[in-house]
Amino acid sequence: MDKTLPERQRLILKEIVDRYIRFREPVSSRMILDDYGLSVSSATVRNDMNDLEEAGYIEKPYASSGRVPTKKGYRFFVDWLIDLSELTKKERLEVVEAYQVRCLEVGETMRQTAFLLGNITEYVGFIIPPRPAETRLDRVVLVKMGPRTVLLVIVSDIGIVEHGLVTLDDDISQADVDRITEIINTELHGVSLDAVRDLTLQDGSDGWYERPVRQALLVLGRLLERRSGKRLYFEGILNLVSDLQKSVPDRAMDRFAGLIRAVQDEEGFVEEIYRERGERSGLVISIGEVQREGMEDFSVITSDYRPHGGVMGVIGPIWMNYGRAMSALSYIANRLETILVSSCPRDLIEGAEI
Repeated sequence: MDKTLPERQRLILKEIVDRYIRFREPVSSRMILDDYGLSVSSATVRNDMNDLEEAGYIEKPYASSGRVPTKKGYRFFVDWLIDLSELTKKERLEVVEAYQVRCLEVGETMRQTAFLLGNITEYVGFIIPPRPAETRLDRVVLVKMGPRTVLLVIVSDIGIVEHGLVTLDDDISQADVDRITEIINTELHGVSLDAVRDLTLQDGSDGWYERPVRQALLVLGRLLERRSGKRLYFEGILNLVSDLQKSVPDRAMDRFAGLIRAVQDEEGFVEEIYRERGERSGLVISIGEVQREGMEDFSVITSDYRPHGGVMGVIGPIWMNYGRAMSALSYIANRLETILVSSCPRDLIEGAEI
């Protein structure tokens, strides 16, 4: 927060941003006096607002209007928001209930988390999954489903990553299923998912050449390839339509279409989010600063979550309710961290209990 501004101007600026976020209309000096009861004259408030406009914190959308915040003004407001808005008890319960599972299916959990972010904030929620290069294979579980069919479940250190049926060329006994499981888990436990995927494309030691083992490995590799291709979960894009139509009716559809184009290239969007965050941890607020064409008029709030370098975030208009979005993001990130690091008790995924 800019400490060089006089105290009264800092107070007036906070009030302008707060009122504009709540009512979405230009703020006049009379509104400041009526709403907040400052013990100064209207002329004094007008002079302070002129100074704030010259400094680039506020601007007039047209000649005879009140003022609205600029990106610089929103940045001042966000820097001041040390005490985050609280989620309601009902909203906290909604988050807790969404994660009431004993063993996570990672992909579904990512989708559900993005939906929660969008639903609670009423903006756009997104989540970037943990990096496969850092996520470790805990074990695979093979369940005999028929004479030549087994269910393969891939379990990482944060939960179930993927599952699918393996069709074998020959009939297979339970003893064969147990032996294949033991070989894979002995050789690959603790190896990163990227390395496991690469290994399945290569020849290995003598044990890997046995046909049932090899077939299981090939399916394992294909399942991991499918999972690694999903880099972004995105929910709630329609939440922005009514807000944009109300606040900028003449430009609403252009801004909405620009945002859609900006996030369609998932890989480019993800890389830009990582670039914008740099080495910072915790909450990072970008006010029109994400370098993707079409995102100039949107703010993006992100938070990292452990383990393995995941990131989640909220996209909203520049006049978004920052306190509420920051609170929701912090709370959900903490909840997700807790369940990821304690996911999947071993006794839940043994044998046919999958």
